[in-house]
This record gives sequence, structure tokens and C-alpha cells, in this order.
Amino acid sequence: MEGQASLPLLRPMLATSSRPFDSPDFLYEVKWDGYRVLAYLDGGTLLRSRNLRDITATFPELKELHKCVKNQPAIVDGEIVIFQDGRPSFAALQARGRLEDPMKIMGMVRRYPAILMAFDVLYAGGRSRLNEPLRRRKELLAEMIKPGDQVLVSEFVLHHGRAFTAACVARGLEGAMAKHLDSPYLPGRRSPYWRKFRNTREADLVICGYQVGRGRRRLGALLLGGYRGEELVYQGKVGTGFSREEEEHLLELLSRLVIPRPVLPLPPVEARRTIAVEPVLVCAVEYLALTAGGLLRHCSYRGLRPDKSPRECHYLLG
Repeated sequence: MEGQASLPLLRPMLATSSRPFDSPDFLYEVKWDGYRVLAYLDGGTLLRSRNLRDITATFPELKELHKCVKNQPAIVDGEIVIFQDGRPSFAALQARGRLEDPMKIMGMVRRYPAILMAFDVLYAGGRSRLNEPLRRRKELLAEMIKPGDQVLVSEFVLHHGRAFTAACVARGLEGAMAKHLDSPYLPGRRSPYWRKFRNTREADLVICGYQVGRGRRRLGALLLGGYRGEELVYQGKVGTGFSREEEEHLLELLSRLVIPRPVLPLPPVEARRTIAVEPVLVCAVEYLALTAGGLLRHCSYRGLRPDKSPRECHYLLG
């Protein structure tokens, strides 16, 4: 892409978790359920994921995004989203994201077209806007982008964070974001200038195995299942939400329950790393949604449920 060298390689700014709140110092917008990208625009389009991977070829319908944006060279922050029935579908996005064959990708473009929901600008006219306040960057973004099939500007409201979040939840959206109106853009940093309110669900599931942690973490993840009739079915794993003390407690319990092989089929990539245990412990988890394959998304551990028996843990349906 022409002039790409004039634009620095950056990672997107990240948010901290929070409960919804109202404030005149923040704006509130939808937390889009998609792939976070920085779009590099300078006579061409280059899309980079949050881990800096070039994913432009995966979304060929966005290859002329630069034609919808003025004031280049520019870097625009946003989320690639696929809408189904008026709501973002992460399952459809995953189906797109796994493809590498150009012919298959083009076939999916017709079924599941993607769009960029733009919500910030880092560079415009070749100049850094990182230190300009968010309120000014939002004005600039609205001036730069011509909305259409490839890109829309994410709308926002002021003051009413609680009501806005409740409206997002009622529509089945992932949640909402709160962003300080005077905040700079901090590439690659997680900052309380930006806060996310997630629409999460809770469930009780059976612990069927565990994976050893790395570094300072002794416990990497718990492998979870739910009963579908008489069959215990894999529903994914949870690797966050443990305190150091809880890790030690869980490992002590699980070490007494180790068995030669898992009691339920696991994906091969997980089976190789998993230590199987008797399915007698139940834990509570918080999660955002289920994938099309019935696996937990954005799952967090909340604690053991000694008051529940494994047979009370039913397979979760999306």
C-alpha cells in the first residue's frame, strides 16, 4: 500500500471491565461483537488485527474501504462485524475467519458480508491524533467517513450509561462501552479511560479435566461439560477468574480425582494437554455467549458449587 511506511505499526487501545454508570464525562456506545482491527488507509486498505496480523485477504469486500475515507493517510480503529437478523453474529464471523481458500472466502462474502463499525481515528492527514481528546477524534471521524456498505460510524450517547446498557442487553447485544470524552488514545494499553459493560450469563457445569498453567500460573484452565440426556458433552474451558488461593485449592482437589482418560470426547488440540478427572465437581461460570458449536465464549470462573450435583448441570443451548 502506498505510503504505509508513513503510518506507524500500532496496537489498539483496550478497556477495563466495569459495572454500568452514568457520567457527564463519558460517552457510551455499543460494544460490537466482532474482530477488532486497525484499518491503515493510504490509497489502499490494510486491515490489521489486535495482534498485528494482516487479515485484509479474509475480508475482500472491505478492500476498497479507503475510497470511503477522506483525509488520508489515516489509521481508523473499529470492529469488523457480520449482521444477521439485525444483530452481530460472532458465529458467522468465525466461519469467515477460519477460511483461507480465496474461492471459499468469496462464496462466504455473498452469504455473510462484513462491515467495519468505525469508532476512533489514530492518524488523519498523515498526522498523529493520539493526544487529541476523544471528543475531537469523534468529530474528525464523522467528517472523514462516508457511510455505506463497507463502513459505518458507531453512534454514541452522552450521560445515560445505565439506560443505554440496559437497551443494549434488551436487544441481545454484547454490551456497551464507556469512554472518557477527554481521553487520549493509548495504543496497546488497557486503561480505565475506556470501560466495558458486558452482558454476561451464568451457568453451572461439570469439571471434567484441567490443564497445567504456565509461568506463575499453576492452573491453566478447567475443562467443562454439561449433560445432554445421559451424555456428558464438552462445552469449552475456563482459564480466568481464579485467585492464587483458589488455584491451589482446585489443584489439591483435582489431584485426587485423576483418571486415565476423559469421560467425554475432547477436541484433539485440548485432549493432548488435558489431565482427565472424575466428573464429580461442579463450578459456576460467567460467560458472554456460546459459539455455533456450543462452546463458551469469554468465560470466567466464579467458584465451586458443592450444593449442586453433576447431573443438575444441563448442556447449554445457544
